[in-house]
Amino acid sequence: MVAGNPSPSMFRRVCLLPRGSAMRHAGVVKTYDRLRIPCYWRGMYRFVWQYVRSCSTCQHCKSSPHMTTGQLQLLPCPSRPFDRIGIDLYGPLPYTPSGNCWVIVAVDHLTRYAETSVLTEATACEVGLFILRNLVLRHSAPHELLSDCGRSFLSEAVEALLHECNIVHRTTTAYHPQTNGMTERFNRTLGDRLSIY
Repeated sequence: MVAGNPSPSMFRRVCLLPRGSAMRHAGVVKTYDRLRIPCYWRGMYRFVWQYVRSCSTCQHCKSSPHMTTGQLQLLPCPSRPFDRIGIDLYGPLPYTPSGNCWVIVAVDHLTRYAETSVLTEATACEVGLFILRNLVLRHSAPHELLSDCGRSFLSEAVEALLHECNIVHRTTTAYHPQTNGMTERFNRTLGDRLSIY
């Protein structure tokens, strides 16, 4: 047993004991468990934690078990009407007599003007036709289209249409629908109105 705080040289000698090569770079808990058998001092766990965390070999060679996330970016305010359009699908709802069960919603981020249409299916073809007829041909092509990561929005057909119309496609962060909050808020209002019927 060692009394008081050990010097760094003493700790290195302990780490370089014959069993040291097997425990080197093993992590805080394993290093602590193996070292406390031959010796112990007050504050040993904190000392081992600092030593292992400051090991340059571990920092270069071991990857963190947690993925580093990128920082969320604010969307700048659009400069003109129909510069950025948020789009989303609402449904499935109960079938209407004409066989529709989806509502597609597009909201202009500057004026909050909304375009809606009913769809029989939430397919890429239906979404593409809505973008072409209700947005591009009616109001001219927007600069940006903001959608979630739904299959209908990320399909090759929709991406090709957006590319041909020179529309930049931006997607919301997964599990963060607030990015397209204006459209989500419209969906909520629409749901409240439809629930009456």
